[in-house]
Amino acid sequence: MASNPRTHNSREPRRLAGADRSLSSDMHLLNWLKGLFMSTNDVPGANAANADVLAAGCWAEHDDGSLLFVKGNEASQVVYELYDVAQSPPVYYQDAMREKAFKDAFSYPPTGKSKEKWTWHDKTPFPWSRVMTTFDKPRPMYADVEETLSAAARVAQSLRLRAQRLQEADVENKTDQVRSKGRSILERFEKALAAFTE
Repeated sequence: MASNPRTHNSREPRRLAGADRSLSSDMHLLNWLKGLFMSTNDVPGANAANADVLAAGCWAEHDDGSLLFVKGNEASQVVYELYDVAQSPPVYYQDAMREKAFKDAFSYPPTGKSKEKWTWHDKTPFPWSRVMTTFDKPRPMYADVEETLSAAARVAQSLRLRAQRLQEADVENKTDQVRSKGRSILERFEKALAAFTE
């Protein structure tokens, strides 16, 4: 039954031709835009309500400055690096883990079992500049030995990972790559936003 504008019941929403389809895509775009500015304590993909995916480039940060970078996720195997920037010079750990175990190990309860609270990001590039600024930076001294261990060191210790010294040159190459990739992402985002507002 067609809605007559003169007799339309104001309690019923008006339906326009094709409105359902565009409204759905508009809501999808708005949820994606909201996701740009939202981070969670769940590994991407661990909580279906977040509508995100664990993929290469996802990263997490801890309050103590530790960083976790997902290098890849193939065949349900996650390859990742932990950066301990509290060390002087900074060190990193490489490991691989089954996807389900990874989501449990690095998601905060109730979704996962992590004792460490990581803040996860899946729509922004990894902050290589944070790693770069840690070189030649004085470190605070702590009274308690347990306080000297960063989240990255505690995770590495529990998984029995071996640290590798991080060289400044290793990180410099990655910062240039992120800038060019980030620039192209921003350009595509600006084009999509311009098309959306027309």
